[in-house]
Amino acid sequence: MSLKDTTHFVYWFRSAAPYIHGFRGKTFVIAFGGELVADGGFVQLAHDVNLLNSLGSGWCWCTVYGRRSRRA
Repeated sequence: MSLKDTTHFVYWFRSAAPYIHGFRGKTFVIAFGGELVADGGFVQLAHDVNLLNSLGSGWCWCTVYGRRSRRA
């Protein structure tokens, strides 16, 4: 990681710090469509939810809605 990238990350993290502190202990409700699971995006969502949990946001509840079939 270059110095420019590191500086940008530190700036971003410092600007996010008040929100991290403000939402500590809160519960997030995350709703996503079945397309996310079918298209392979669920792994990234799982990483994001794990990050929120590690920052002290408590449990993250996920709601999955069914995927509609595409007919020609």
